[in-house]
Amino acid sequence: MSLKTKSIYDEKEKSDGVRVLVTRFYPRGVKRTHFDHWLRGASPEAALLKGYKSKAIGWREFSKQFRAQLRSSADSKKAIQEIIELLGQGRGVTLLCYEREGQKCHRYVLKAAIESLIRR
Repeated sequence: MSLKTKSIYDEKEKSDGVRVLVTRFYPRGVKRTHFDHWLRGASPEAALLKGYKSKAIGWREFSKQFRAQLRSSADSKKAIQEIIELLGQGRGVTLLCYEREGQKCHRYVLKAAIESLIRR
């Protein structure tokens, strides 16, 4: 099982496996053929995202609140289960978001949460 992260704007590669867009809002200029699934429930809720983007909360608080959302939100739990099921198919999964690789992004928090669940 391979779980990777990538920017939606990076080139599509065969090694990506199933490409899963994990954004709340649709990215500009991206064709639907650039990903396989769009799971909005795997992204921060709009109010949390707004708080972080406006700098009302920092990365540490954002990450903490997003982890709490992943544990408590029915939509988030469902999205995580779908990703785990895709991983179970053995092709690998790449989580996609707007941020460039290496920048702070919720997809890293999501990836860590999924990997933690799989290890249990």
